[in-house]
Amino acid sequence: MTGAVPRQATLRTRLVVGNLVLIASALAVTWAVATVAGPPLFRDHIEQDQALPPGLLDRAEQAFHIANLLQVLLATAIAAALTVGLSLLITRPISRTITAMAATSARLAQGDYTARLIPGRASREVHTLAGTMNTLATRIQNTEATRRRLLTDLAHEMRTPLAAIDGYLEAIHDGIETADPPTIAILRGQLQKLVRLADDINAVSAADEHRLKVAVRPTPLDVIIEDAAGSLRPAYSAKGVTLGIAGAPGTLVDADPARIGQVLVNVLNNALRHTPPGGRVDIGTGAGTTTVEITISDTGEGIAPEHLPYLFERFYRAHPSGRHHDQGSGVGLTISRAIVATHAGSIAADSPGPGRGTTVTIKLPASRL
Repeated sequence: MTGAVPRQATLRTRLVVGNLVLIASALAVTWAVATVAGPPLFRDHIEQDQALPPGLLDRAEQAFHIANLLQVLLATAIAAALTVGLSLLITRPISRTITAMAATSARLAQGDYTARLIPGRASREVHTLAGTMNTLATRIQNTEATRRRLLTDLAHEMRTPLAAIDGYLEAIHDGIETADPPTIAILRGQLQKLVRLADDINAVSAADEHRLKVAVRPTPLDVIIEDAAGSLRPAYSAKGVTLGIAGAPGTLVDADPARIGQVLVNVLNNALRHTPPGGRVDIGTGAGTTTVEITISDTGEGIAPEHLPYLFERFYRAHPSGRHHDQGSGVGLTISRAIVATHAGSIAADSPGPGRGTTVTIKLPASRL
């Protein structure tokens, strides 16, 4: 809720009045000098000359007084005109910009996040202010778009397990299904999907709000890779996908092993989903002077070039097919990007195109030990 705008003078009026007050002060001082101090000094100077005819001194003093008065009045008129003119000239673009800013802010407050401020012919400071305001508007627009997409996608992600749970409960109620162990296992599986989704959303929120905590320490890279790969070997074997590892013995990385392990598991899970039976996923490593590189390459479905820039966005799916049941929550890669960024590293994906596999490259700071 906004308060009422105070009824105060505009910037233009304040500037004009301020300058006029300054002119009035200067006029008062000039008038005092010309009428109080000037004539006695003039008379004293003239009286030193004894050759003046009678009455000439009075006329000379009167002429001096009139000349001073005209000078003061003329200077005041010119100064006042210049002050008003310059004040209007200076404040007009400022007032126009402030009015435009108020209108733009009002549009943003009403939900029009496409509103932008165009400063036109204004000073450098006004252009800087307009640029800052437009940047803020862009961020608000992006945040609102992300919020709407998040709510839409979250509802979509929840719909599948909720529909499955509702269907089984209705079938049990109607006597079509019984609450036997297999049915209970299915229901528990759907509930676990919802729990994982909630945990993932919480992790993404923590990353967005910079609440993601990591315990960085020098860790052997081989240990992190082997732990992550070991946890997924049964799933790879069950699907018939080969998992190969090219280790880097003795390579240390400054990382939180649990968090980086989570990143590797997310990427390996994603590779497994999109690699058909008989395919292959390879983990490679490389060590430089300041960075350590991990590559995960698969022989799976590949990714079209237009999808690559958005691959790490929450709920984004490069393969919006009907195979929704075997996909993850849709935020695994988003969480991975946040974790890697917290380690001052980077993660990127590359693919020659559909049907030609994908390579994910993770770069982390090398240990200084």
